[in-house]
Amino acid sequence: MKTTDEELEKLPVMTVAAAIDLFAKRKEQGQARSSVLIETAEFIDLLEALFDFKVTAKTLKTYASPRVNLLPAAVKKNGKSCYVYPDQLDRIGFILALRQTYHLPLNTIRDLDKHFPADARHLVLERKLTIEELLDLAKMMPRGFAVKDLVMAKTCDLMVRGTPSPSRALFADVEPGEALRQAEEGAILSRLDELKQWVTSGRRQEFVRRESAEDFKNLASTGSSPGRSRRRSPPSARGIDRSRRSRWTDS
Repeated sequence: MKTTDEELEKLPVMTVAAAIDLFAKRKEQGQARSSVLIETAEFIDLLEALFDFKVTAKTLKTYASPRVNLLPAAVKKNGKSCYVYPDQLDRIGFILALRQTYHLPLNTIRDLDKHFPADARHLVLERKLTIEELLDLAKMMPRGFAVKDLVMAKTCDLMVRGTPSPSRALFADVEPGEALRQAEEGAILSRLDELKQWVTSGRRQEFVRRESAEDFKNLASTGSSPGRSRRRSPPSARGIDRSRRSRWTDS
C-alpha cells in the first residue's frame, strides 16, 4: 500500500546514527523495523559514503520534478527537506547508479525502475551487471523475463565454456537438427552434478576463504581499503561490499 504524504510527514526526523540505534532496539524487542526521516544533507552524505555518488540537493530535486519524474520528492516537515530512511535509500541509489554509473537514458531507467525487483537491485548498486546486461533486461523484463533468467543464462554460459571442444562444436553446428544445443545442455547438466559435489565437499568455502585472504593481502600492500577500492571499480566489477552496506540498510 502506498504511503500518503500525510503519513510520511508524521514520521520522526532523526540522524542516521539515531535511526540505526532505534532499528536495533526494535529488532531486539521483536518489533518490525520502522521508518524515519533523514534531512537531505545527511541523506546525501550517506549516498556518497555507501555508493560513492556525488549529488546535490538540486540534482535530487531535478530528478523528482514532473518533467524528469525519476525520484520521489523530498518530504517537507517543520521547514526541513527530508527523505524516508531506509525505504528510499536503495531506490534512489539504484536510479543514481543507472544514471551516473551506467549513463542510461531516462526512458530505459524508468523501464528498469518499474520492473526491476527490489531484492535484486543490489546487483546494480554493487556494479555486478554490465551495461549490455542492463539493456537486455530493460527489453526482456516487460516480456515476462526476470533477473533470475539473466543469472541462469550467465551461469550456463560459464558452464559450457570450453565444452564441447571447438572442433566438436564446429561439427555439431553443421549437423542437421539441434546437435550443438543438445551438446551444450548435456554439458550443463553434467556440470551441475560436479557443482553440487564441489559445494557439499567444502571446496567452495575453502576456495572463497583463500581468495578473500589474497584480496586483503593485495589491498594491504597497496594501502587501500576494501570498501573504497570496490566502490571505485567499473560497472563490471564487484562494487560495494554488501557487509558494509548492511549496517546502514538492514532491519
